[in-house]
Amino acid sequence: MMHYCINMDGLEEIEAALGKAKDKSKYVLRAAINDSAKEVANRMMKGAGSRYARNDRGMKPYRPVTKIDKAKIGRLAAIIDVRDKSSDLYEYKLSDRTYYPGSKGAPKWIKAKQLRSGSLKRIAARPGNAGDKYKGFVVKYHSGHLAIAERVPGTSMRGHPEKEAIRSLYATSKPKAEETVFKHTIDPEMYDLLMRNIQSELVRFL
Repeated sequence: MMHYCINMDGLEEIEAALGKAKDKSKYVLRAAINDSAKEVANRMMKGAGSRYARNDRGMKPYRPVTKIDKAKIGRLAAIIDVRDKSSDLYEYKLSDRTYYPGSKGAPKWIKAKQLRSGSLKRIAARPGNAGDKYKGFVVKYHSGHLAIAERVPGTSMRGHPEKEAIRSLYATSKPKAEETVFKHTIDPEMYDLLMRNIQSELVRFL
């Protein structure tokens, strides 16, 4: 879960622009903040969808759970709350996403990437060892859920002590992905974005 807060402390410039209607300054700012919050939320979602290499086939579209707590007259700040479960690495670009029962026919390595601009890399707990038995593989759980998993060194599987336990591998969470987009592409423009929306609201009020 991540929170992003959009606010502005000064009302003097807005009051000056409104003149005799300066008592409406807080209404102007409230509307501008809420317009900005909506735009920021949409840009974060689209930016994360463009930046990260989620599989385009068979996966649900990139739609994190986003809630905007709108600004009010008594609290001139909007809060964008982005939350979601961790993303399975299986939802991202893979060199092979086929499940091979008993590993027969499985490729020697599975490669994955999270960023669209990146390259596919081997999934392995110890990538320096070409014969590593701890490399990543596609697993199908009893529920039918497919995931990328790996063996956990020094553990044992419940009911099968001769086998090491496995764990699913996860990618960057949706809130973290949007946080990255916000910091790199949106935050530097926040002041200008808010000013544009204030100007739009001033025109509407006047």
